[in-house]
Order: sequence, then C-alpha cells, then structure tokens
Amino acid sequence: MKNLLDVLNNFYNKNILVIGDVILDKYTIGRVKRISPEAPVPVLSVEEEFYKPGGAANVALNVVNLSTKGEIYLFSFVGEDFYGNELKKILSNNRINYYFEKSDTTIMKERVIGRSSGQKQHIVRIDREEISEKKFKDIDNLLQAAEKADKIIISDYAKGAITQDLINYLHPYKNKIIIDPKPDNKNFNTIYKNSFLITPSKDEALKMSGEYSIDDAGCKLRQKFDSNILITLGKEGMMLFPLTNTIIEIETIPEESFEETGAGDTAIAAIALALASSDNSLDSLINAAKIGNLAAGITVKHIGTYAPTFLDLREKILSLQNKNDKY
Repeated sequence: MKNLLDVLNNFYNKNILVIGDVILDKYTIGRVKRISPEAPVPVLSVEEEFYKPGGAANVALNVVNLSTKGEIYLFSFVGEDFYGNELKKILSNNRINYYFEKSDTTIMKERVIGRSSGQKQHIVRIDREEISEKKFKDIDNLLQAAEKADKIIISDYAKGAITQDLINYLHPYKNKIIIDPKPDNKNFNTIYKNSFLITPSKDEALKMSGEYSIDDAGCKLRQKFDSNILITLGKEGMMLFPLTNTIIEIETIPEESFEETGAGDTAIAAIALALASSDNSLDSLINAAKIGNLAAGITVKHIGTYAPTFLDLREKILSLQNKNDKY
C-alpha cells in the first residue's frame, strides 16, 4: 500500500470535473448585547459580512486548493442576479473553470452568527432557493470536460442539477464517477447506480437503505447501486463497503470540532484526488478514505466552510508520521 504522502504528492496536476448544485453562502457576524423589546429574540449589531462558495462550488474550491496545477471544471446553474455574480467573482479569483447555465435564481444560504461573552453562536439560517429539475444544454462541452477529467465528482444537493438525463450522458465515464448523494433527490434509486464510489453520511445511508444499522445499510447500498460505498461517520470515522464484499473501518484522528459545515465537500474532494493519483484498487480506496478523513478533520476546526490547502494536508500527514502513527 502506498504511503499517504506519496499519494498526496501526486495531487498537483490532476484534472477534476465537478457537477452539481452550487450555492452562495453568506455569513453575517456581529455582537449580541441585548434582547429585542419587540419579541424575545437577540438583537445583532452587525460587524462583518462576507460570502463563500457553497455546495458544488465549495467542492471545486477544495479541489483547487489541493491540486495546485490541475484543471478544475465546474458545471452548474445560477441566476442572472447579484448572488450569481458574487459567486462567479469568487470562482474566477480561484482559477476554477466554471460553466454555468441559467436558472431562475441563485441559491443562497445566509448564516447569522452572534458573538457574546467570547462565544460564537448560530442564531438563524436564511435560505433563498428554487428547487426544480434542470437540464444542461451544452452537453458537448460537458462531455469534453468529462473526457479530460481524471475523476468526476457529482455533488448532489437535491436542488435539481443532478438528473437521470445527465447521468445517462455520463455513463461512458462511470468508472470515474464519485457521488456525494442526497436521498431527497426523488430519483436517487436509479441515478446513483453503477458509479465507482458513493459517499453518503450516516443519516443519508440509513435513509436511502431503509435499514437501522450502518453495516446493513452499507451492504444493502453496495448491492443496490453496484458501487463501492463509503459511509462518513463524523467523529467516528468512516466505513468502507467495497465491491469485494468486505467491510473496512477507517478510524478517525480525534480533532477539536467547531462545526461540520463543508466537511463532506472537503472529504469528497480529497478522495477524488487521491483516487486520481493512484488507481481504483482496494488499497487505493482505503488510502483515499484515510486522506479524505484527514482533510475533513482540518475543515471542522474552522468556523464556516474551510477549504484546506495542499500544505495543510501535507503538514497533517507529516505530523502523524512524526508521531509514528500507523494511520
């Protein structure tokens, strides 16, 4: 089995295609000193506001931060509005090749965070979204990117970008496809079939399978989709259900966790690059899961979405090696 650092060192020139629902995340942060006299709610005095890419856009940002010279292609839908323009600006500044087709609106999620007595607390989240099935018109351009890509990430947030038609077009590239699924996608029973790897969270795996235990859920999904299954378990690590009909536990490295926002995006980006840097063997799957686990462990130490850099992940792996950790 390859050393994790050897795998990481091959990230730099990999080409990754990301397809999915893009989101603009807005953060409104301020100080709370009193309760409103109008209703029993905190009054926030705004101190800063900023935007970050979310959904499939955050996956693409994670890939570009870990692959310093690779080509990153992002296909999705945005509206012709302020939020869409903000998202395009962020992506352009991060060398992401985006190909957006028009939708009625750009999905935006605003998180309002209050500071009080040295602590940060999420007060409310405001969602602006339009959920409807969408169809890519420029299929030739998308398939050209699929041909060039070493791996393809399907980032499904169940907002309408991931459809059966899209998956049918991508069928010739099924061995490249890694899916971050959402059981809220009404067609998940068919559109996820025959991909190389599917990475549900614990809750998603249980919901999609109808089972009550992780082992039963993983085995059922592996058979149902005829795909390798990697269930992410947060602080408990991951469980890998490869097509070799085994079950492999991927232990986690304990981390101080502030929040898990974006951890799944980070994990799938690192996993895709790790697989692109080796092959589709069982050993490569195990190494990819370990690297994804480590990368997500960096993300959860930050407030809001955070895309680790190549150097962040390299430092993490080296620190484990220096401790003679067998991870």
